[in-house]
Amino acid sequence: MKVTLEREGKNIVKLSLELETDRVSRAYEMACRQLSQQVRIPGFRPGKAPRMIIEKTVGEENIKRETLERLVPELINEAIYKENLDIITAPEYSNFEFKLGQPLKFDAKFEVRPEVVLGNYQEIEVNVPEVKLPEDALERALTNVAETKASLQTVEGKPVEVGNTAVIDFECRVDGNIIDGGKAEGMLLEVKEGSFLPGFCEQLVGHNSGDNFKVKATFPADYRRKEIAGKEAEFDVTLKEIRNKNTPAIDDELAKSVGHDTLDALKESVIAELGEVVKQENEARAQRMVVEAVAHLATVDIPETMVERERELLIGQVRRYIEQGGQTWEEFEGSDDYKQMIESKMSEARQRVLTSLVLGAVVREEKLTVNDEEMIPYLADLAMRYNLRPDQFEEFAGNEEVRRQVAEEVLTGKVVELLIGKAKINYVPDDGCHEDHDHSQHEHGHEHGDKEKKAAKAEKTDKAEKADKGEAKAEAKPEAKSEAKAEAKGDAKKAKKKD
Repeated sequence: MKVTLEREGKNIVKLSLELETDRVSRAYEMACRQLSQQVRIPGFRPGKAPRMIIEKTVGEENIKRETLERLVPELINEAIYKENLDIITAPEYSNFEFKLGQPLKFDAKFEVRPEVVLGNYQEIEVNVPEVKLPEDALERALTNVAETKASLQTVEGKPVEVGNTAVIDFECRVDGNIIDGGKAEGMLLEVKEGSFLPGFCEQLVGHNSGDNFKVKATFPADYRRKEIAGKEAEFDVTLKEIRNKNTPAIDDELAKSVGHDTLDALKESVIAELGEVVKQENEARAQRMVVEAVAHLATVDIPETMVERERELLIGQVRRYIEQGGQTWEEFEGSDDYKQMIESKMSEARQRVLTSLVLGAVVREEKLTVNDEEMIPYLADLAMRYNLRPDQFEEFAGNEEVRRQVAEEVLTGKVVELLIGKAKINYVPDDGCHEDHDHSQHEHGHEHGDKEKKAAKAEKTDKAEKADKGEAKAEAKPEAKSEAKAEAKGDAKKAKKKD
């Protein structure tokens, strides 16, 4: 086979392939025989019909298509190996010339991995802002435990006060008409400033159970439903019940309710848990900063096509999050959060591609590999998560895609562990800037702009949305920020995936 390589741009190559006639003919004959096994031809047993009959029955073009489907991937792999190409995209085919009795010709275009020149990643030194427990951490944690055991009790003979929970029915009208989703029955609403629509809860104060009354409130100007944004709404409200939260005392009884014999035992458990959280967060910060330092010491010319693909992937993740929260993507596109998200994702995508390429280079430099023994605990964990039966495990563990993903996970841990082991890590007082930390404090001498936040800033559903949904929904949280450890490992996983 003749292979001609032509470079187009900094990371795009085009292969022009020409396969000799004899091999093309053999592949065509093979496709004929295989198709004859699948097609019933009157007068012939399966696989016994001559080529002319098969061509007449199946069609020459269909046989050619079958030939190419089997032959082309084989030829591409041979060409990639021959030219020693490190490709990162599937091929784009063009210019096929396939005539019986002549050589097969076609072109294939790929993106290849850009060259990465690693810096001195063996001697990284970073100053990591150290997480420490605040003095009131135990007190706050115990308060949270008590809050989980709090209950709502009906208030008799008293009007609504701030801090109560009101059980209400309502109908919401704008311009005299009940809005879509503007009815609710039995909605629980904590009476406090800022809950629901601005000014709504304050108008409940002083009313008694059984009262029917009107409340006026205005939807925010930036409310996502444009047809009612900024408009005044009138609510016909029925106050069905007033409840008050009863939080238990922090004592031995509380401890027993959560599985501990005494309050002292509960405190010991809480302190241990908080200590583990702090330890993990400090390790995660160190991992993130070391990985960033290694990435920024390297030299690589990042192709914009790689950045754009990564950005689309990140935006796709945000879209799934938004739609799972009950909002349409079209609604989100009209918000300010969408514009901010689009801007942040380009910066994040560029950083992720950089990290991926650099960590991939470290993997190759250190010749890191994964064996079956290292994969077994991960496979077992996955099987448990998927609730697989023992008789299903063997098939699951032998699945090529599953094994690839598990191998990436194992290799991720190894490359991050290797980098952490080589780095000098100094824990320093936390000045509060650990999310977008000051790289000027690193001992690795690189420069770059502010790091965009890792997580998507998904739309924060206004508390007023409860009004037009007719139900007491919790406020939708912004997409959770990834833990630093997950971030570092996730980028390392991508590095292996592209190997």
